[in-house]
Amino acid sequence: MTDFDVIVVGAGPAGACTAIHAARHGLHVLLLDQHKFPREKACGDALSSMAIAELNRLGLLPRLLEIPHTPVQKVTYHSSDDSSVTVPILKLDDSAPATSIICRRVLLDSLLMEIAAEAGVEIVDWCRVTGVMTREGQACGVEAERGGGREISWTAKVVIGAEGSESIVARQMKMPRYREYRALAIRGYFRQVLGIRGNIEVHFPEEVLPGYVWFHPTETSLTNVGLTIPMDVVKDTNIKPKQALKRALASPKLKERFAFAEQMGEIEAGVLPVGNPVREIHGNGFVLVGDAAGLVNPCSSDGTTNAIISARIAGDVLAKACKSESWDEAVLREYPYYLWKEIGPSLEMGGRLLGLRTPKAIGSLIRSASRRPHNAGWISGVLLGSALPSTDLDDFLAYINFFAK
Repeated sequence: MTDFDVIVVGAGPAGACTAIHAARHGLHVLLLDQHKFPREKACGDALSSMAIAELNRLGLLPRLLEIPHTPVQKVTYHSSDDSSVTVPILKLDDSAPATSIICRRVLLDSLLMEIAAEAGVEIVDWCRVTGVMTREGQACGVEAERGGGREISWTAKVVIGAEGSESIVARQMKMPRYREYRALAIRGYFRQVLGIRGNIEVHFPEEVLPGYVWFHPTETSLTNVGLTIPMDVVKDTNIKPKQALKRALASPKLKERFAFAEQMGEIEAGVLPVGNPVREIHGNGFVLVGDAAGLVNPCSSDGTTNAIISARIAGDVLAKACKSESWDEAVLREYPYYLWKEIGPSLEMGGRLLGLRTPKAIGSLIRSASRRPHNAGWISGVLLGSALPSTDLDDFLAYINFFAK
């Protein structure tokens, strides 16, 4: 007899949503996090139209829209050659009362934890997991320390690693690290950035390509400003991301907009585990979700959307496994099968689109979107990596590759 059906380690969007899904399937769930909530979390704070659709599917969107946020319906792209275009964000769920929003993680994560508690999830924050208990190679619980160094342990049928790129569940279960699939992101909050009009802004300074700089307006006078760049580019060029962001903001194109801006707090950096369908994300008695599974889109650097999707799929598989009283690797194998089937094509396409990010190609795409408004949304998907594979897209990419060299 175990203490719980499922123990989820990490209470970010991936962990909290997994706990909610599992609890709604009737499972007894424990949700752990090493931090005391509410807590800040370095993130771009944007929830894509796909993330909004997933949260609406889970029935959480009405609650989410009650807390402070910024609704967003458009995104503006800026190239290094001064081309720019503003395009609408494609709404994926017509029944949803929002298309996309900016919601600070301190607010989002606290709400998800509150909803998890309402679903019957037992929650222990300020609890650092120190090890995964195993029996004959199968995960069967966790050991942890609570505030003040108090040691405690719990048993479970399945353990979920949802604690980010440095997941202790992944490390303890000896999962491959996939260090070649990483990106670096940094972000800070700035007060009184001029010209912020409620749109997401994406800037492509030549020195950070194939990365980009984002401006995400929050519900306050703060703007979330950040930069993301593939880790191999950071190493090959010896670029200093924090310095690169400061140089980009001090460039002639952006300097005036930051003339009266005040940086609030520190610029924070984080490693993003980029998704690829060859990753191992499950084993005997355990499953990895969100950043612990390495699901970040290589082109957009969005990890929240796939984290929420992984939570839904994990919740469904966990319910089936626990009710059948079988939770070994063979049974849990359905999780990676259905996850990669759903998000694998977009991850693969994101990797291809990242390769298009040359100054010439980006300028061409932005000017094309300006001249052809009926194609602007589709081209936006190419620029940010959300376009899905198709024959037409393959033809278009061949065209861009030819003329962008």
